[in-house]
Amino acid sequence: MNRAVGQHHGDLRRALIDAALELIADSDVDAVTLRAVARRARVSAGAPYHHFEDKNALLAAVALDGFDALGRRQVEIADRETTGSARLERLAAEYVLFAWEHESHYRLMFRTLLLELPGAEAAALDQAARAAFSRLAEAITAANPALGQPESFQRALLAWSLAHGAVDVGRWGAGLTADLDRSALAADVGRAVRRLALEPPESDGQ
Repeated sequence: MNRAVGQHHGDLRRALIDAALELIADSDVDAVTLRAVARRARVSAGAPYHHFEDKNALLAAVALDGFDALGRRQVEIADRETTGSARLERLAAEYVLFAWEHESHYRLMFRTLLLELPGAEAAALDQAARAAFSRLAEAITAANPALGQPESFQRALLAWSLAHGAVDVGRWGAGLTADLDRSALAADVGRAVRRLALEPPESDGQ
């Protein structure tokens, strides 16, 4: 049985988000329409309009759902890892794993169109994306307190880019990564980000 079918028990909004995720997994983002989502969730064609003004509002909700799930995982790591460097390594590795495990979410989480929507949806998405990035930046600062704010931020951007690149390699590498061990690559990303953060400040190395 599909997750969205017969399981909303009054939580129609959740059922519609799950239906959209299934459509993305089965096809692509372009397959998501309010009518298609209603059909997948086995509700009336007009039911989605009780929660979402249009398709973009639904897609924004799906993206925000992804950020919420990522945020919970990041908070769990922060609570579990006692040192800044260990927390940073785990955050980077888990980000890569999360993107692969939640590919339907990931396809939407950084979609520029959604971040440019008017109203509360775009503001909530922007805030969620910034919060996810801030947790990484804070871990870099904790791992290497000698870094000043500008350099810490720059290294966070580099770490973020490295993680995103690894995600795309794992998704689109085709024959290049036919025998790819995703867990090993995610762990390598974590270690690389840790080394990046622990490098002394530029001014000290010149």
